[in-house]
Amino acid sequence: MSGSPRRLGRGLDAILGPRSTTTLMTIPPPAPPPPSAETIRQVPIDRITANPAQPRTTFDESSLQEMADSIRANGVLQPLLLRPGQDGRYELVAGERRWRAARLAGLPSVPAVVRELSDSESLQAALVENLQREDLGPLDRATGYQRYLDTFGVTPEELARRLGQSRANVSNYLRLLKLEDPIREMIASGELAMGQARAIAGIADAARRLAVARLAARRRLSARQVEALAKSDTCAAAPDTPASTDRPSHLEEAERAFCKALGLAVRLLPGRAKNSGRIIIRYNGLEEFDRVADRLGASVYLE
Repeated sequence: MSGSPRRLGRGLDAILGPRSTTTLMTIPPPAPPPPSAETIRQVPIDRITANPAQPRTTFDESSLQEMADSIRANGVLQPLLLRPGQDGRYELVAGERRWRAARLAGLPSVPAVVRELSDSESLQAALVENLQREDLGPLDRATGYQRYLDTFGVTPEELARRLGQSRANVSNYLRLLKLEDPIREMIASGELAMGQARAIAGIADAARRLAVARLAARRRLSARQVEALAKSDTCAAAPDTPASTDRPSHLEEAERAFCKALGLAVRLLPGRAKNSGRIIIRYNGLEEFDRVADRLGASVYLE
């Protein structure tokens, strides 16, 4: 009986059919990617100029030396951000501490990304890079916040959103710029920390602010102790609501407790119905408004 040839027992050739002739082709290697503006390159360190918009005005020498020692041993691990300048030079946008430390370490060049940026974009990148650093001094941070507000015309609330911070935190730093020169000098020198300065900024009377600042610096008071001094003045003066001679003593005690908690004068006015009434919180200026909003956990903004 004739028929198709049997394919059993013939392995894969029998199952899949006879092998076809295969022509080998040489596949060329992939072409290199086109040059990118984000390519990391080595830039001679003496062709880089500092950023005139740098928010940081002081650099701790010991910290820079420690970074220089690390760079000498391990190199610059994070590239700098530059933009093209004039005459073949580059302007630093972000990474000034690394640049300064690399110079101390004696490096001839540093890794960098060169990006075309406008003056506005360069300033914004420099401000944001520095304002997000934890080791930025209080006054440098406050100055950077104010410069950002003035340059880009945003509100403190919008700036806080862009930086991922609370509006109250941004406002606390901005208040430092309104303090008297002697107090700002104590902050710049490290005699007063941010917690102490924030409490001092909440004191309404200028002479009292200076007295508390000097006392805090001289006795090295903690932030909590300075806050207690600031609140003692506030709570000693009742708000300008008519006082009644027959007010229960427990109301006055409650007012003092509220005042110490909020840092603002508080008045309790009983209502006609039993266990009812009003709590009046007085504030003078946006600083005090922000303070009570922060204490109450309210995300509100007052122009």
